[in-house]
Amino acid sequence: MVRDRDKPVLLMQGHSEGELWALDLHPKQPVAVTGSDDRSVRLWSLMDHTLLARCNMEESVRSVSFNNDGSQLALGMRDGSFTVLRVRDMTEVVHIKDRKEVIHELKFSPDSSFLAVGSNDGLVDIYAVAQRFKKVGECSRSTSFITHLDWSVDSRFLQTNDGTGERLFYRMPAGKLILKEEAKGIHWMTWTGIIGPEVNGIWPKYSNVTNVNSVHANYSSAVLVTGDDLGLIKLFRFPCLKKGAKFKKYTGHSAHVTNVRWSNDLQWVISTGGADHAVFQWRFLPEGVMNGVLEPLLQEGYADSNSGESDSDVSDVAELDSDIEQEAQTNYERQVYKEDLPQLKKKLIGSLKRQKAPEEGLRLQFVHGYRGFDCRNNLFYTQTGEVVFHVAAVAVIYHRLQHSQQFYLGHDDDILSLAVHPLKDYAASAQVGRDPAIHVWDIQSLKCLSLLKGHHSKGVCALDFTGL
Repeated sequence: MVRDRDKPVLLMQGHSEGELWALDLHPKQPVAVTGSDDRSVRLWSLMDHTLLARCNMEESVRSVSFNNDGSQLALGMRDGSFTVLRVRDMTEVVHIKDRKEVIHELKFSPDSSFLAVGSNDGLVDIYAVAQRFKKVGECSRSTSFITHLDWSVDSRFLQTNDGTGERLFYRMPAGKLILKEEAKGIHWMTWTGIIGPEVNGIWPKYSNVTNVNSVHANYSSAVLVTGDDLGLIKLFRFPCLKKGAKFKKYTGHSAHVTNVRWSNDLQWVISTGGADHAVFQWRFLPEGVMNGVLEPLLQEGYADSNSGESDSDVSDVAELDSDIEQEAQTNYERQVYKEDLPQLKKKLIGSLKRQKAPEEGLRLQFVHGYRGFDCRNNLFYTQTGEVVFHVAAVAVIYHRLQHSQQFYLGHDDDILSLAVHPLKDYAASAQVGRDPAIHVWDIQSLKCLSLLKGHHSKGVCALDFTGL
């Protein structure tokens, strides 16, 4: 919290502790819901960029799902149970525990008659909503943990992805397995699965089925958004059939992106960061806007895969997920640093004709979160009264009167420290890394003035300017 004489109090809202995985978007309103290992469930307004409601649970939350009218909210817990809440007052409807392992994915059917609950036990349980969530079916043919679920438009079929990269199809509600040939022609209400010919192109060379954590297709614009272990948000054409498809990528998250979702009106993409605990709201820029506006192309956090830089092997090596115990001990040493990635593999130039990157784009609009659990002295006022702080790999300039944000996006990993010049016109920020960089930048123009490297290792945990 920041406080200054004659200025209103600013309260920073965000998740903390553990990891942030659970995300869904309201089917009718500009509202997002997130759930975290900090045992909280939070509703966010996409229009006002405010926290609408918060509910504290008994267990860590790893997955969330609205029903088709947004009146109920299902929560998948880390202990193998799930809870259904009534959204209007966030009160409990039912709590059921049929599994021992984490519930990493769950979804209501499009007609809201059933709830499919996928666990790390490798099973998907089907519950009848009208019968007070009585179990009526079970999908039991997966040989590994369930990662993704999608219902057909008519609520008669369910497709699943699991940890071995297997995609299976079931008839609902009994959970009878059907063959791939029988599944041809089925229209899926959503596409969030990472396995299948429709998403072949999202996979870089040398990757495995754990490198991409989340995808979501925008059927209207034929665009697919993905979140991966390198902290990247990518846009592909959908369907994305050929390996090595072109994409546009966006930085900001400092570690693995755990979830991505389109808003109900397709105006925004929401993403969550596992270790940075941050919720990013991205504005979707249609093709016509992208052709007429240069600003998104000039952001430091943006790159087009048609360029040589973003076709490099940086995209081909997965980064290690965060270690919560290591984070708590404030140990910033890593086995793999992002600056090492281009040297880890030779660049291969294939003859495969690649699918063109989408003309559409994204622009970061708002970030919920603040790194305060292991960083100090990182919240400042500028000359004109804006608030400067950092979260993930983003330095944020918050305009209190307009309730809007600007971003310095020059970093490519966790920002650990921040300082503002005594004249409050320049800022310095430093990050994690084998050879961590210190960026000195102009608060008004957001331009990097100086880049300092070569004198530290692992991370720079404190910065300060000399006095005038």
